[in-house]
Amino acid sequence: MPNVNEVIEKLDSEWDDFSRRDRAYKSELEERLSKLECDRDMPMRAGPSGQRVTPEQQEHLKAFDAWLRNPTSPNTRGYLEQVQQKAVTEGSDPGGGFAVPEQLSRQILQRMRDLSPIRQVARVVQVSSSDYVELVDIGGTSSGWVGEGDSRSETNTPQLAEVRPTFGIVYSRPQASEEALADIMFDVQGWLVDRCSEELAIAESQAFISGDGTKKPTGFLDASPVSTADDGSPARSFGVLQYIPTGVSDGFGTLSTSSPEHYPADVLWQTVYALRAGYRSGAVWLMNSSTAGVIRRFKDADGRYIWQDSLIEGQPSMLCGHRVQLAEHMPDIGANAHPVAFGNFRRGYTIADSFGLRITVDSNITEPGQTKFYIRKRVGGITRDDHAAKVIKVALS
Repeated sequence: MPNVNEVIEKLDSEWDDFSRRDRAYKSELEERLSKLECDRDMPMRAGPSGQRVTPEQQEHLKAFDAWLRNPTSPNTRGYLEQVQQKAVTEGSDPGGGFAVPEQLSRQILQRMRDLSPIRQVARVVQVSSSDYVELVDIGGTSSGWVGEGDSRSETNTPQLAEVRPTFGIVYSRPQASEEALADIMFDVQGWLVDRCSEELAIAESQAFISGDGTKKPTGFLDASPVSTADDGSPARSFGVLQYIPTGVSDGFGTLSTSSPEHYPADVLWQTVYALRAGYRSGAVWLMNSSTAGVIRRFKDADGRYIWQDSLIEGQPSMLCGHRVQLAEHMPDIGANAHPVAFGNFRRGYTIADSFGLRITVDSNITEPGQTKFYIRKRVGGITRDDHAAKVIKVALS
């Protein structure tokens, strides 16, 4: 049995250990609190995003703003060149120009996403070069059942296809008067975000739908859709979508001219169930406003509208149980056109973004008193799974 002195020594030792742990924990808390206070006092970028930035990034924004207001000045250019080396990892490209500060770049890309209907529904990946490749399983794997101890037959090797987005440089050339740029009250950065994001989003959306792949993304309508089903024979070429005909040569038909068995809305339901069940979760409708104005009047056999408007502002309308995404660059209704698409585009279409935006002053002074900026980014796109989407074709069959 330990004596009193041994017990006292053990208690003293345990108390010392506890005190050391307590001091260490207290020191850690003080360090974390100090860091939080430092973060709280860190400069903030004034603007709608309210993003917290480092002192280097804040200085980059300041230098960039000064250069935007006076881009021909050697002083503002030299200041930006010096500051940019500390704030970003990329400097001027061989053709001149600067990287747009990360905070502004994020704002532009976010606005582009808000304005671009395809960016909202497709799969978007960040890539470092135009050599980006995806391997996609296009079927061919077999399966089976066996009992305990039975031999297992060899299954088929999965069929993989290489998906290579085609890339191009999308650009915008906003211009502002020298007087506006010199006005300290003019929000030149906000102006740049608004003008560039809108123009870039319009150009991108058109390419994602119908781009031909030459110095631009390949749109999902570039390869002419065919009537062959997913399991049809002969099999469709990879990247080619299936179309469902309206049954009318110039539109969807009307109740007054159609047979009693045919309703204009029938093709919509046929399209929904032509898409495999695994893709329907998350599937959306794509059409432009003109087409939506026609389809919104469709009724079922009981006279009920199949288009359901949302009662909540900002929420999408529903059609046949799936949300509608308006995409103004979808074709209009017309003979042999494909005015409506339906599918899970997050699985069916890939958008590949290269990092960063770059900006240059237009050196060709064509309009005295006006300063033009050339802002661009590299982007690619490609259909990655042609089973994930269907289109409606205005045709008899």
